[in-house]
Amino acid sequence: MKNRPLWFYIFSVVALSISVLNIFTHAAFLRIVTMICLAVVMVSLGTFELKKNRKMAFALFGVAVFQVFVLAEMIYVAVTK
Repeated sequence: MKNRPLWFYIFSVVALSISVLNIFTHAAFLRIVTMICLAVVMVSLGTFELKKNRKMAFALFGVAVFQVFVLAEMIYVAVTK
């Protein structure tokens, strides 16, 4: 059984609900919040996996870095438009 704290499950449900809401509304603010939430979930999963499976942890950290990069690009495009 995986040992993850309660805050992770609560945050995951909140992030999932924001993502679903983003699919239906297409609001720019919700896109930004969705990217931040998903990056936090990936970093949290990476820290949980760090002691058990290093390759998986670094892959999760890589996904989080990519999401932050896409978020920064999205904000840059929104500001310069």
